[in-house]
Amino acid sequence: MRRAVLALVLTAVAVVLLARYETTPPVTRSADDPRKPPAIATPAPAPAGSVSALGPALTTPFSAIQVKATLLRGELVGIETVAMSGDGPHTDALNARAEPILRERALRAGNADVDVVTGATSSSEIWLESLRGAIREARRAD
Repeated sequence: MRRAVLALVLTAVAVVLLARYETTPPVTRSADDPRKPPAIATPAPAPAGSVSALGPALTTPFSAIQVKATLLRGELVGIETVAMSGDGPHTDALNARAEPILRERALRAGNADVDVVTGATSSSEIWLESLRGAIREARRAD
């Protein structure tokens, strides 16, 4: 009998503690917030002789993304995300975290064959697909 009462009391305490547990969504910071990590590369003027092209504007249920690629003699030398919008603060925070990581990986690799960012899989996939399209278009124009 004592064990049953003890088990019942412990269960009630656990339920009360779990019911009071609170979570908060990630904090979205403004562009001028000093705590925001610096961008890996900022859009710069295209080098002389380079070719830039926009990739397709793509969407997921949560985001709309479009990327611009700059090639110089067939090599990827610049990437600019011209559109990246989310459906709310949580998606915006994920996109803001993923975009510089994707840009850095793609510039290092010299192409769009890089891994997606964990936690932002859908956004990463369409960002990379837009980059692939931009690279294709820039190569056609070259």
